Amino acid sequence: MRLILPVFILVAFQVLLSCNNTNNKTPKGTVDTADHGYNELANSAGRKAFTRSEYNQDNMGSENIQRPTACTISTTLDTSLLFRIWTSDPNGPHADFVFSGVSFFVVDYEGDAAMPYVLSGSKLKIYYNDFIQEGNIVALNKDTLKIHWLGEDKATCYTLWKH
Repeated sequence: MRLILPVFILVAFQVLLSCNNTNNKTPKGTVDTADHGYNELANSAGRKAFTRSEYNQDNMGSENIQRPTACTISTTLDTSLLFRIWTSDPNGPHADFVFSGVSFFVVDYEGDAAMPYVLSGSKLKIYYNDFIQEGNIVALNKDTLKIHWLGEDKATCYTLWKH
C-alpha cells in the first residue's frame, strides 16, 4: 500500500509534464492550410504573379497591375454556354464566379470583383487587380466547364450554380 501512492504521484507528474510539452512547429515538408480563407482562384498554386493576392481580396498594400479596361473575346466557343454562373462545389455556400461578356466576376471577393479578361480561342487570361491567371478551356457543355489553369496538374471542373 505504501508503494502505490508514490507510484501514482510519479505517474501523475509525468502526465503533467508531457501535457505541458507542446511543440507548435509545423513538421518539415507539410503545408499549413488552416484558417487561411478561400483562395482557389487567387493564386493558390503559386503561379507566377506580379504581386501575390491576399486570400481572395485586393491587396491594398500593393500597386494594381496594368490591365485592360474591357474584355477581349475572340473565340469559337459557344458563349451562350460559357456566360453563366459557375461553381467548383455544387453543395457549397456560393458560386465561384460569374462569366459574362463584361467581366469575370469573382463571387465573395473583397474589393473590385469584376476582372477583365482576354479569351482567344480556348485560351483564357484573367487580369486580377494584382496578378494574372491563365488557363485553357478544355471542355464546355450545358452544365460543365473545365479549365486547365496554368501550373496545375489537371483541369478544374466547374458546374452550373443552381441555387
